[in-house]
Amino acid sequence: VLFQHAYELQACMATILDDKDVRVVRCKNRLRPDYDATRSAGYRDVSLGIQIRTVATRDLGLDRHVVELQLSLLPLASVRTEGGHCRYVAFRDARAE
Repeated sequence: VLFQHAYELQACMATILDDKDVRVVRCKNRLRPDYDATRSAGYRDVSLGIQIRTVATRDLGLDRHVVELQLSLLPLASVRTEGGHCRYVAFRDARAE
Protein backbone atom coordinates (compact mmCIF):
# COMPACT_ATOMS: atom_id res chain seq x y z
CA VAL A 1 0.00 0.00 0.00
CA LEU A 2 1.48 3.34 -1.03
CA PHE A 3 1.05 6.65 0.78
CA GLN A 4 2.00 10.14 -0.31
CA HIS A 5 2.79 11.26 3.25
CA ALA A 6 4.20 9.59 6.37
CA TYR A 7 1.21 10.71 8.48
CA GLU A 8 -1.09 8.72 6.17
CA LEU A 9 1.04 5.61 6.66
CA GLN A 10 0.94 6.19 10.43
CA ALA A 11 -2.87 6.50 10.36
CA CYS A 12 -3.09 3.21 8.45
CA MET A 13 -0.84 1.52 11.02
CA ALA A 14 -3.04 2.83 13.84
CA THR A 15 -6.15 1.49 12.11
CA ILE A 16 -4.55 -1.93 11.66
CA LEU A 17 -3.37 -2.05 15.29
CA ASP A 18 -6.85 -1.05 16.53
CA ASP A 19 -8.66 -3.71 14.48
CA LYS A 20 -9.71 -6.56 16.79
CA ASP A 21 -9.78 -9.00 13.85
CA VAL A 22 -6.16 -8.36 12.87
CA ARG A 23 -3.18 -9.79 14.72
CA VAL A 24 0.23 -8.34 13.87
CA VAL A 25 2.77 -11.14 14.30
CA ARG A 26 5.79 -9.29 12.87
CA CYS A 27 6.73 -5.72 12.07
CA LYS A 28 9.85 -4.64 10.20
CA ASN A 29 10.03 -0.86 10.24
CA ARG A 30 12.65 0.01 7.66
CA LEU A 31 11.56 3.68 7.77
CA ARG A 32 12.95 4.30 11.26
CA PRO A 33 15.59 7.03 11.27
CA ASP A 34 18.00 4.72 13.11
CA TYR A 35 17.46 1.81 10.69
CA ASP A 36 20.68 0.73 8.97
CA ALA A 37 19.61 0.77 5.32
CA THR A 38 22.70 -1.19 4.30
CA ARG A 39 20.96 -4.24 5.83
CA SER A 40 18.30 -4.04 3.10
CA ALA A 41 20.33 -2.64 0.20
CA GLY A 42 18.58 0.70 0.72
CA TYR A 43 15.07 -0.78 0.58
CA ARG A 44 12.75 1.25 2.85
CA ASP A 45 9.21 0.36 3.94
CA VAL A 46 7.17 -1.07 6.81
CA SER A 47 6.54 -4.78 6.41
CA LEU A 48 3.83 -6.34 8.56
CA GLY A 49 3.12 -10.02 9.00
CA ILE A 50 -0.57 -10.19 9.85
CA GLN A 51 -3.27 -12.74 10.54
CA ILE A 52 -7.00 -12.12 10.04
CA ARG A 53 -8.86 -13.69 12.97
CA THR A 54 -12.60 -13.90 12.23
CA VAL A 55 -15.23 -16.61 12.42
CA ALA A 56 -14.99 -16.98 8.64
CA THR A 57 -11.20 -17.38 8.60
CA ARG A 58 -11.38 -19.78 11.54
CA ASP A 59 -14.07 -21.86 9.78
CA LEU A 60 -11.89 -22.02 6.65
CA GLY A 61 -8.78 -22.88 8.66
CA LEU A 62 -7.09 -19.67 7.58
CA ASP A 63 -6.90 -17.86 10.91
CA ARG A 64 -3.26 -18.88 11.42
CA HIS A 65 -2.14 -17.99 7.89
CA VAL A 66 0.30 -15.06 7.90
CA VAL A 67 0.30 -12.59 5.03
CA GLU A 68 2.77 -9.81 4.38
CA LEU A 69 1.47 -6.28 4.06
CA GLN A 70 3.98 -3.72 2.81
CA LEU A 71 3.38 -0.06 3.60
CA SER A 72 5.56 2.42 1.77
CA LEU A 73 5.80 6.03 0.72
CA LEU A 74 5.10 6.88 -2.89
CA PRO A 75 8.21 9.06 -3.29
CA LEU A 76 10.37 6.07 -2.25
CA ALA A 77 8.44 3.51 -4.28
CA SER A 78 8.57 5.64 -7.42
CA VAL A 79 12.33 5.15 -7.69
CA ARG A 80 12.10 1.36 -7.43
CA THR A 81 12.57 -0.67 -10.56
CA GLU A 82 12.01 -4.33 -11.37
CA GLY A 83 15.75 -4.78 -11.75
CA GLY A 84 16.30 -3.08 -8.39
CA HIS A 85 13.89 -5.46 -6.69
CA CYS A 86 15.65 -8.44 -8.27
CA ARG A 87 18.96 -7.13 -6.94
CA TYR A 88 17.38 -6.70 -3.49
CA VAL A 89 16.10 -10.31 -3.50
CA ALA A 90 19.56 -11.57 -4.50
CA PHE A 91 21.13 -9.39 -1.76
CA ARG A 92 18.65 -10.69 0.84
CA ASP A 93 19.12 -14.31 -0.24
CA ALA A 94 22.89 -13.95 -0.06
CA ARG A 95 22.47 -12.80 3.54
CA ALA A 96 20.22 -15.86 4.20
CA GLU A 97 17.32 -13.75 5.50
